[in-house]
Amino acid sequence: MKYIILIFESIHKVMKAEQILAANKIKYDIIPTPKEFSSDCGISVRIDSSVEDIEIIKSVLLKNNLNFQIHNKK
Repeated sequence: MKYIILIFESIHKVMKAEQILAANKIKYDIIPTPKEFSSDCGISVRIDSSVEDIEIIKSVLLKNNLNFQIHNKK
């Protein structure tokens, strides 16, 4: 499976993203931020990109003023 990892600047942003993703019925997992990605926040959001549409996810999060980095991971 291919995943996208969403990295936020703080735990508070991750928690807000969780609420928004859940409200939009987008499936996700909360994971420790992979070591190969630099982040001030120790947790990230992982989404199966073969199931969810990344463009919809970007749109929903940006509409709610959430900034994030996207990384691909297999």
